[in-house]
Amino acid sequence: MPLVIALGLATSMGCMSIRQVGKVNMISTRNVDPETDYELVRSYAGGSERELRRSRAENIEQAIDDTVKKVPGGEFLANARLYLVNERYFAAEGDVWGRAGNHAFRGFSVGDRVSVKTAFGIRAGTVSALRDDKTCFVLMDGYDSATEVKYDILVKGAADE
Repeated sequence: MPLVIALGLATSMGCMSIRQVGKVNMISTRNVDPETDYELVRSYAGGSERELRRSRAENIEQAIDDTVKKVPGGEFLANARLYLVNERYFAAEGDVWGRAGNHAFRGFSVGDRVSVKTAFGIRAGTVSALRDDKTCFVLMDGYDSATEVKYDILVKGAADE
């Protein structure tokens, strides 16, 4: 019986359709200020096959917002492609541009001192990069490499301060 279920899942996954329906130089759901100095924040955001398959945006506006809002500091998409997923949902991919400078996301910015709740207690560290709307990278005190951490387990201010 498990073989039948596995074959059914493999067959249904093979039926996933992703079809490109548009390609534009720039697209935004917000007003873009021509006087503002924008910079490239992330290339090819939203374009992995996994992200495209997971999209549940019911219209193009929502697809654009979903892609831009996942990138800290994002304002609009350039070199964008729009997709129709399973003839029902929309997805967007492209280069996310935003305002120049130090971006903040969920109240955290690069360089912030933070406390991280771990299984071993509370550890102090510094935010080294903002990844998306769920995680950032924190360089824990006493370590050489940064660790990806969910915002939900971060507290502003280091435990040792």
